[in-house]
Amino acid sequence: MSANQNPDRGTGFLLRDNSRFMQVAFNARVSGLTQAQWGALAHLSRHQGLNQVGLADLLEVQPITVARLIDKLVGLGVVERRADPNDRRAQQLFLTDKAQPLLDQIWEAGDEILDEAYAGFSEEERVRFIDMLVRMRSNLARVAQGSARSRPAYRKAG
Repeated sequence: MSANQNPDRGTGFLLRDNSRFMQVAFNARVSGLTQAQWGALAHLSRHQGLNQVGLADLLEVQPITVARLIDKLVGLGVVERRADPNDRRAQQLFLTDKAQPLLDQIWEAGDEILDEAYAGFSEEERVRFIDMLVRMRSNLARVAQGSARSRPAYRKAG
């Protein structure tokens, strides 16, 4: 049996399991926010001024889902909508000052979980592992782009 056929050694299974365990640990430490809410805040902290469609793409959800999510974050006072100066139909999303304590909690929880995940790793192993993941992400991004280009265009029957 090859490593890819054994779920305990298969790369895909291991990446998925580690991601899931990190999410569970993270959700347990970030109080008062749902996974969707902290994900939206984290993305907006890196992409201030993004519109709801752009945020939906980053979160891999439908725009209507993001609209409800943003409504809740606006209600909490941590996100504000502003008119897009380039498109009067669109609104841009910005974090308010009230979001900073939540972001601090998010980053602190993430650092703690990673420290626990890397227990027993030397600094060299940690750096090498991250370098390998970055390279893997780059390779997979190329594969995904090639797959998207090679898909036949959808055509309506008729």
